[in-house]
Amino acid sequence: MNAESKRRYFDELAPRWDQIPALEDAPAKIRRFVEKAVWSGARRILDVGCGTGILLPALLGELPEATRIVEVDFAERMLRENARKFSSARLHRVCADAILLPFSADSFDLVLCFGVLPHLQDIEAALAGLLVLLRPGGALCAGHLLGSRELNAFHASLSGPIVHDVLPPAEALTEMLARLRARVTRAEEDPGWYFVRAIKTA
Repeated sequence: MNAESKRRYFDELAPRWDQIPALEDAPAKIRRFVEKAVWSGARRILDVGCGTGILLPALLGELPEATRIVEVDFAERMLRENARKFSSARLHRVCADAILLPFSADSFDLVLCFGVLPHLQDIEAALAGLLVLLRPGGALCAGHLLGSRELNAFHASLSGPIVHDVLPPAEALTEMLARLRARVTRAEEDPGWYFVRAIKTA
């Protein structure tokens, strides 16, 4: 399914996205993801596929010293909802595809990909581009509320443009990041959790 179909899909969902029933333990898992992903030295954060701002309450709380948090989504209406909910001088919003981001190399200390990887047209190409945007020693963290098998089964049960969207198992994502010369420091997956953290080595 092409990117424009997905963009329309998420744009249409945006006004009611936050009313869609979530997993009961979703807030705890989101906080767990942020706690594992961030560290005190991270000043410049890129939140890819940010949607309506699912990570922002935890990010703004955990990173009071962060000077710049860039929220990126390819669905403009998602960003509108994001802006309606959250206001801070530290927040910047950009409507762009994850594979064509308008930032310079070494621009960020931390790149977050929460709940977005399956929806990317080319995961490996997108990760390669995101690693370019990280400074050496910076981290890229990917996370989901479900393991790959459960998430992929859920997508397959839907209709519409995300029915074939697939999250690679954490082991496969680790191999992908290794091919891109990133050093994976943590890879966790179980039926209710997915977390991979990689460091840009050069």
